Amino acid sequence: MDQAVTTRYLWLASIPLLAVGLWAEWQSFFHLWYDSIVYNHGFLVLGGVFFLLYRRRQSLRALTINGSPLGLFLLTGSIAVLILSQAADIRLFRLLLVPLIILFWGWSIWGKAFVTSAGGPILLLIFAVPLWDDFSPLLQHITVFFNTILLQAADIPATIHEFFIILNVGTFLVEDGCSGVRYLMVALFLAAFYGLLYYRSNTRIALLIVIAGLLSMVANWIRVFGIIAAGHYTNMETSLIEDHELFGWVIFVVVTLVPLFFISGKLEQSPSSTDDNSSHHKPERAHVKYTSIKWPVIASLLLLLPPLVPAALDARTESMASSWAPKLPLPASDWSGPLRHASIWQPDYVKPDINLGGVYVSDELEQVQLQITGYRRQAQNKELIAYGNQLFDHKEWKLVSKTSRTLNSNHSVSPDTVNETVIQKNGDGSYVILWSWYQVGDQLTRSRIEVKVKGALNKLKGDARGALWALAGRCEGSKNPDCASQRLIFERFLQNVQL
Repeated sequence: MDQAVTTRYLWLASIPLLAVGLWAEWQSFFHLWYDSIVYNHGFLVLGGVFFLLYRRRQSLRALTINGSPLGLFLLTGSIAVLILSQAADIRLFRLLLVPLIILFWGWSIWGKAFVTSAGGPILLLIFAVPLWDDFSPLLQHITVFFNTILLQAADIPATIHEFFIILNVGTFLVEDGCSGVRYLMVALFLAAFYGLLYYRSNTRIALLIVIAGLLSMVANWIRVFGIIAAGHYTNMETSLIEDHELFGWVIFVVVTLVPLFFISGKLEQSPSSTDDNSSHHKPERAHVKYTSIKWPVIASLLLLLPPLVPAALDARTESMASSWAPKLPLPASDWSGPLRHASIWQPDYVKPDINLGGVYVSDELEQVQLQITGYRRQAQNKELIAYGNQLFDHKEWKLVSKTSRTLNSNHSVSPDTVNETVIQKNGDGSYVILWSWYQVGDQLTRSRIEVKVKGALNKLKGDARGALWALAGRCEGSKNPDCASQRLIFERFLQNVQL
């Protein structure tokens, strides 16, 4: 088949192929962009990617099959990591891999010329990946630091306690939304987009991105200072304190976008660089070695593995999930129970499939609550390790201490080491000690990381089961908890309990 015809067919098939192969990730992207106010600029990023690729259509059309062993190797590795990330439901890794997989897929087929032509636009998707939230605490500290300087310069007396800025008229909290991460992401994307559109020098693109990031941070400092100053001079009566969304974007335009417009013009090399036929967009001429149709076939088949692997395991996963029915273990002869309606404590888990709990009472009237809470089939929003799942309800309890404890002997229902947590009830001040661990498939562990790793590997075998196991008991003392006797009770209970 003629190379030009083959390439044309490949381009026609590329969009549906990339859509189907990464369907779950595109869904996660769209949900993230639609639901999160921090990332709703993601639709703008995606539009920018398509626009830049359209501008470079001539250079992309000129590509011919030039298979790359290195590109295929990187594609295979990234697909394997994606499948594991899907199984472990690590959204950050899944979405971060999307632009890399697209890049490696094209590299496998057309060689480095594809990376030169399409690499920059495709990597813009990184500005819409939920990676940037992790910078919020750092940006919060920086915002508080510079606002302390601005308040001193404006002679506004203030006391600073971490993220709290305390004035005589009231207190301001620099929350996650005040970190400026939204403005930072938008500024970085716009700078990268402009640079890829008009610049031929990667150094100039990087410099523009750095300048945009700094300007966006300055804009956020001024925004926060303006809100605080408005509260100070109006005795907290200004509506700006509660509703400052529009105010923030006005400051962003004035302080970031307007200066960036003039700076970008100064950095631009020449008007001729805007032409789609410039050397920046032309693929490199390379000696063609691998022109066989096998390269796009193999690369495309690899791309279809992420949706096919879960589909192939679905029947086995459903069978194991439906047949799993854990039960509270039988007590030893000197214990009675479990008493199903008695409760010392409850975990705070979202919509568990399994929620078994009961209190066992010894002949000496010692009490131990055993709790099994989990999911027959872990999936999105039903993960054992998830943001919404907590060992205890933080509105009802507060954390006193947390550590690990190695048990004196082996037990059939627990690992050798468990997590020990002491909590205090907000109402009556009583203390409760918890020993907790996890069950993933048929394996027991106390490690959250092992839960994710083993859970991912188990899912690849069709086993998505997962549960929290925990013992709960009351500690002695109303001021300083003494949990030593309850630990001994836990040990004795575990030694004699029978599944």
